[in-house]
Amino acid sequence: MIDVRRLQLLQALDHHRTVAATAEALSVTPSAVSQQLAALAKETGVPLVERQGRRFLLTGAARVLLKRAHVIFAEMERATADLAEYSGGDRGVVRVGSFSTGISDLVAPALARLRDSHPGWSFEVVQAEPEESAEMVRSGRLDVAVTMSSSHLPAAGDPDFRTDRVMVELFDAILPYQHPLATRTSLHLADDLAEEDWIMSAPGTAWHACVTAAANQAGFQPRVVHTVDDFSAVFSMVQAGLGVALMPRLAWTGLHHPQIVVRGVRETARRHVIVLSRAGATPEPLLTAVREAASKVPVPSVGPFAIAG
Repeated sequence: MIDVRRLQLLQALDHHRTVAATAEALSVTPSAVSQQLAALAKETGVPLVERQGRRFLLTGAARVLLKRAHVIFAEMERATADLAEYSGGDRGVVRVGSFSTGISDLVAPALARLRDSHPGWSFEVVQAEPEESAEMVRSGRLDVAVTMSSSHLPAAGDPDFRTDRVMVELFDAILPYQHPLATRTSLHLADDLAEEDWIMSAPGTAWHACVTAAANQAGFQPRVVHTVDDFSAVFSMVQAGLGVALMPRLAWTGLHHPQIVVRGVRETARRHVIVLSRAGATPEPLLTAVREAASKVPVPSVGPFAIAG
C-alpha cells in the first residue's frame, strides 16, 4: 500500500529538485525527506531516486508513479468533498491563505458571512503571498488560496490544481487633495500621470510589476522617486504631497485619509484575483462567499478619500 503523503513528498521533490529545497518547502528536515523517500521505495518495491552529487534524480519508475499521482490526489480530494457533503458540511478546519488586502477585503467578509450561513464549518486563515500560495496548496499546507495573477501561478491546465476566477482588480490613482488633477473625475494614465513623481514598491514585487507593465504599455516609464512597500506609508506620503501612486483597488478600500482623493484611470493596471485549490477539491462555499465580497468592493468616488455616507 502506497502512503499518499509520501507520494506528495516525491512530487514535491520533482518540483524543487533538491532534498534541501523540498524540506524547506514542506517545513520538515532533510533527513525526514530522505527517510520518507526510502520508505516509499520500500512500499513500491522499486528504486525511485538516485543520487548525483548533492541532487537526487528521479528514476524511470518514479516518473511512471508520478504520472498517476495527480489522478490519485484529485480522487482523494473528491472523496473528502463527498464525505463532507454526506456529513452535512462539517469539515473541521479549512486552511485558507491570501495576501494581506485579500484577507481584509475578501476573506474576512466571506468568513463572517459563512459563520452565519454554514455554522458547521471552521476556517484557519494564513497570510500567503502569491509567490508561495501555489506550493502551499500543492503540499497541503493550505486547502484554498485566494491569490492573484502573477508569474508564480500554476500553468494553465496543470492537473494538480483547480482555478476559479473571482474578480478583475483595477488600479486607481491616489493623489493629494490639493493636486491639480484632484478636480478631475477620471484620469488618463499616460496623458495625465507620465510626468508625475511616483511612489511605488520595490522591483520584483507584484505591485511594481503590474504598474510598470501598464505604464510601459501606455508608452512611458514611471519616474519613481520614493520606494515604499507598506501601503499605509504610501498613503501618508501621498497625503504629504510627496508624489502620486497607482494602487490596487483592494489596498485603499476601508481606509480614511481626508487629504487624499482616489480617481479611476483609463488604460490602468489590473490583475486577476483567483481562488486556487487542489484538483478534485471543491472550494465551495468559500468561493461563492468571496465572490459576494468582491462584488461589494467600492469604486473611486468623485470627492475626498474620506467621505461620510
